[in-house]
Amino acid sequence: MENPKLTNDLVFSFLMTSAGSEPVVQSFVNATLEDAGRPLTKSVSILSPFVISSFNSGKLSILDVKAQSVNGQYFNIEMQTVNKTGFHNRILYYGSKLYSEQLTSGEDYTLLNPVVSIVVAQFVMFPNLPGMHNVFTLASEKNPRVVFSDQLQVHSIELTKGNIMSASEINPSLQNWIEFLNNGHLKSEEELTELITDPGLAMAVEKYNSLRQDPQLRELALAREKAERDRRAELSFARNEGLEEGRAEGRAEGRAEGRAEGRAEGLKDSIFKRFIKRFPNGGVSELEQILASVSDEQILSDIIDYIFDSSSETELLEKVQQRLASKS
Repeated sequence: MENPKLTNDLVFSFLMTSAGSEPVVQSFVNATLEDAGRPLTKSVSILSPFVISSFNSGKLSILDVKAQSVNGQYFNIEMQTVNKTGFHNRILYYGSKLYSEQLTSGEDYTLLNPVVSIVVAQFVMFPNLPGMHNVFTLASEKNPRVVFSDQLQVHSIELTKGNIMSASEINPSLQNWIEFLNNGHLKSEEELTELITDPGLAMAVEKYNSLRQDPQLRELALAREKAERDRRAELSFARNEGLEEGRAEGRAEGRAEGRAEGRAEGLKDSIFKRFIKRFPNGGVSELEQILASVSDEQILSDIIDYIFDSSSETELLEKVQQRLASKS
């Protein structure tokens, strides 16, 4: 029998925000804080209770978990399955919103409480950072130990990085939580009990077992997974069509510019235009330096393909470097 994944938006929301889920949220938050060497929270209240009608519409949306600790600290927890445009900005926006909405007109700024955003991602967010769990704060560029303010924190937990159960840099509590979220749908009830490290995680396991035995919740969760798979397939098809059109357009543009300006320089100009379009927040200067002495038209044509095939600027530059090395 197929079980819904714990990364499913309905399942994750049910675990974290249904009636009595406060110990579940506290357990996950504390596992994250402990791994980052931050003070733990004693208790939390849930600010975004589970409403099943939110999922009956069939609309696939990002639902976040909002909670507040007994000492006032706010937590915003999100499960994100797809790396969408503007995702990082969205995290900052909702964290800042939780921070700014604490005050009414005329109140003292000293009344503001810290906001901690925890992002659980099923994709690599930061390819240049090796760890599964990374913490971001407002700190000095010259000396990151000097923190401007500890009022805003962002924790990223990237489920796709490495072998979860052998990730020695993660503390046992967070390690078990990650294994539960990643592979809980594949485990029996007995196997799930082996992951329990505290009462909150025990309650999460209990809630998940009850959900997969509830016909309505289980079928609704599986239907949402199917809708998400269908949506991804449609996007993949559209993307592949767009990439093929883009490649043909890029090569044609490069050839046309090449006739007027010299073929290699025309291809380079096309590469830089395509780069800026594909990675609007990227830095084209490094690519310009790498290609400064390149005149091989086949290599330049290949790089046009790399632009469309790369999911990040870092991946593109690595492919370019490898292509140049293969020629020598």
